[in-house]
Amino acid sequence: MKPLYLFPNLFTASSIFLGMMGVFYASRGSFVTACWFVVVCLVLDGLDGRVARLTNTTSKFGLEFDSLADVVAFGAAPSTIAYFYIGHTYGRVGMAACALFVIFGAIRLARFNVTTQTTDPYSFIGIPIPTGAVLVVLAILLDHKYTLFKAQHGHLMLAYIVFLGVMMVSNIRYPNFKKVCWNLKLFVLLLLFLLLLFIKPLEVLSAFMFSYLCYGIVRWLFVMGKILWKRK
Repeated sequence: MKPLYLFPNLFTASSIFLGMMGVFYASRGSFVTACWFVVVCLVLDGLDGRVARLTNTTSKFGLEFDSLADVVAFGAAPSTIAYFYIGHTYGRVGMAACALFVIFGAIRLARFNVTTQTTDPYSFIGIPIPTGAVLVVLAILLDHKYTLFKAQHGHLMLAYIVFLGVMMVSNIRYPNFKKVCWNLKLFVLLLLFLLLLFIKPLEVLSAFMFSYLCYGIVRWLFVMGKILWKRK
């Protein structure tokens, strides 16, 4: 393998490393640090493919390595963090809920790998596993900061984790932003978003990611409503 081909794979390897660091920190009770490690993995996951395309070093090895990394960083890591945070208090139910997330995530990746050449390149079928992982850890971070679920309603968080797993293997479509046409208005909006992210990183990132999740659901309901209306 040429040295240049190693460059994008370093981002992938870093994603695995930080995912495992998240697991280790969560096992010690450092949930905030563990969750932010997974968020950083999302950034690295977005960079490895782009770096490979920019340097013309895309390879089958890199694609397979990226999928395996995603299972660790966005499947096992957030699931284990969630188990240490809340799942362990619900016994086998907590174990099953957290394990299901990993299983659904692996199914999502396998389906993506075998259909990537035949599906719409500008949309995802089901939420991507990195999105699902970040939605899990953001919920933990919000709960850790504002005490929303853990005190009395931890079962709702487990249900939410299973729901995200189901959304990953659903047929609901989500935009992947590859066909975004950049202009001055979008550039200004991006600057405003980054400014707000700097001021309130957890809240702004959570609002954006949860809006993305809800967008696909609302769009699907709208499309299904139109189909049912036409059949009448």
